[in-house]
Amino acid sequence: MKNLIHISLALVVMLAACGKSKTALDKKKDELASLKGEIAALQTKAKKLEDEIAKLEPVKESGKLVETSEIAIGEFQSFLVIDGKADADQNTIATAQVPSTVTSVLVKPGQAVSAGQALAYLDNSTLVQSRLQLEQQVTFATTVFEKQKRLWQKGVGTEIQYLTAKNQKEALEKNLATLDAQIAMYTVKAPISGTIESVDTKVGQIASPGLPLFKVVNLSQMKIVADIAESYSGSVKIGDKAMVEFADIHKKFDSKITFASKVIDPMNRTFRIEISVPVSNEIKPNMLAKLKIVKYTNTKAISVPTNCIQSSEDGNYVVIAETRDGKSFASRKTVVTGETGDNKTEIISGLEAGEKIVVTGYQELNNGQEITVTNPKVSENK
Repeated sequence: MKNLIHISLALVVMLAACGKSKTALDKKKDELASLKGEIAALQTKAKKLEDEIAKLEPVKESGKLVETSEIAIGEFQSFLVIDGKADADQNTIATAQVPSTVTSVLVKPGQAVSAGQALAYLDNSTLVQSRLQLEQQVTFATTVFEKQKRLWQKGVGTEIQYLTAKNQKEALEKNLATLDAQIAMYTVKAPISGTIESVDTKVGQIASPGLPLFKVVNLSQMKIVADIAESYSGSVKIGDKAMVEFADIHKKFDSKITFASKVIDPMNRTFRIEISVPVSNEIKPNMLAKLKIVKYTNTKAISVPTNCIQSSEDGNYVVIAETRDGKSFASRKTVVTGETGDNKTEIISGLEAGEKIVVTGYQELNNGQEITVTNPKVSENK
């Protein structure tokens, strides 16, 4: 009996020792089983939510969203864009012909004048005194000549006396005419009809030849002048169309080149052009203008937006949309480009009318990639 009790106790102790080791392992196993159960439950729940969301969401379109433009044949132009400025076609200064003191100023800024109108007088007192003396001599010589002529007609006196009196009279008259011309040089006159833009002299000042005294402008005839690089001397000529924009006064108009210099300025390697301007009270001399001169025109051209043209090792290409089995795919087409103007580029070869070029979303499109076309529009070449 005692042996049985001892054996039972030994078994209890062994079982107790074994029980402690299994309990730690079981805990790990139980924890793992619990986590797997939670994961399975979450996966089931997630799948259920995915199915519910798929039923509620609209059907997604396949492929990258892009916009296309149908290629059409039309007129294409490229331009030379330069800056110019407005100038009066008749814009000049009035200056003295002889050095003297200004005695009188007859006009004010803004006053309308006619060609030849007196603007100022210079001191000519010495010449005026000389004229008075010469005029007396002319009067006396004329009297002597007339008396000698009457005597000669009556046969009194000699021919040499008559001719001497005539010569004396005519010589003095020529001297008087010369003196009158010199006196006229002391009057500053308007060289053209127009408006006095500025008066740059005062009474008492010394006037000299070449020194500007008045500025006269005629705004009835305006023009735009611009300097163009000599590299365009062969392509820019009289009669070329030009679009003119005065941004500050929000005015645009079409015109033509009326003058193109045949001489290159050695200082800046440019040549001057002039463009006619319609009569306008808004346009003032020295206003800045933007000029777009048409340098190339193709009336039957294919052109595409310049930013749609991409480059690769094989050359320039664009991406067009091709339809196969009801689906759209991107297709790269190599193109040969021509002139560029107004953010468009002429395509010499590689594209045909009716093809649809990708104009939005073309970046990083692979050849043959499926796409979804939205908002298609027709290309405009002008």
